[in-house]
Amino acid sequence: MHRELHDIPEFQVTAGKKVRCRMTLTITQIHDLFDQMTRRVDGRVQQNAWEQRLTVPSHIGEGSVTRTRIRPGMEIMITDITFKQDMKLRIQENCQLFELSYCVSGEINCEWNGKESHTVNQTGNVLFLEDVQVYEEKKAGIRNQLLEIRLTPNELLHYAGDLTEKRQMETWLNRHRGNIDRYPDTSAIQRCVSEMIHCTHQGTMKRLYMESKALEFIALFGEADEYGTVGGKMLLRRDDITILKQVHELVQSHFEQPLSIRELARRVGMNEFKLKKGFRELFGKTIFELVRQKRMEKALWHMEVERLNVGETAASVGYSNASNFTTTFRKHYGCSPSEYLRRIDQLNPERSKLRYGLE
Repeated sequence: MHRELHDIPEFQVTAGKKVRCRMTLTITQIHDLFDQMTRRVDGRVQQNAWEQRLTVPSHIGEGSVTRTRIRPGMEIMITDITFKQDMKLRIQENCQLFELSYCVSGEINCEWNGKESHTVNQTGNVLFLEDVQVYEEKKAGIRNQLLEIRLTPNELLHYAGDLTEKRQMETWLNRHRGNIDRYPDTSAIQRCVSEMIHCTHQGTMKRLYMESKALEFIALFGEADEYGTVGGKMLLRRDDITILKQVHELVQSHFEQPLSIRELARRVGMNEFKLKKGFRELFGKTIFELVRQKRMEKALWHMEVERLNVGETAASVGYSNASNFTTTFRKHYGCSPSEYLRRIDQLNPERSKLRYGLE
């Protein structure tokens, strides 16, 4: 997805102007990102005690980044920029960062620790990173409109009422440690994002409003992310059950070439954790177990009705390796496919003659 940043020139020249196309930033505390970006792009900054607005210079693009400092260790960033060229960032995260973001419009690619994330219009991400280098690329010619709520985990843990709640929150946060995960896009989250981006309050009222909305956003995310169900039984709403039944149908119709958990989650609009846990609780088996069950049922049909041999049957139900098919078949039915075929032949000699072309 990305070239190494040292292979990309610091500047490219277009029509006699130098255009910055990459930046390397080292983040040692939550508020460094905006401060370092401000120094690197050399744009115009308007500021007061708690809010700063960076207008990017014309050779980089058109638009601005607004940072609202709620308190030490917590801030809100609203980006609305159209870049002239792809903007490539290398960000060294040397502090613990918990971030909720929502992309209203744009296209963002990220790479970290061999993992990848692709963000497009109307998608939300949650990340929990520390001591990791992230490569980020934002596409040129596209309006990048992004809301980010950035805070240290300790800021969030301050809301825990006691040690039990704190441990529960830590378990919840650790579910996302080292990842950039997609979370469900709900109408309540969309509304909250829109109200923050289009806030018309000024001065103290704006600061109060933005802080309250940031906390509302975190609460809405927690609800969508099933906070409080970690390790326990998940309470499924009627809409959840409808979606999981849709997943069940998708799995059954694609069992020969199974869809990944990520693809299933994308198609139905449910986060991966909730999809996997909810599916198991609703149907009493994992998605993988359902795929295996459907493959084995189809294998019997191929052997009994179409009279295929073991190798042909394995290929017909999506196994490229007949040995893996045989192992799975034995675990499922208690005998090998060859043994099963022999039992069929013993019970019906006429079928045996047909199978082997005998008169």
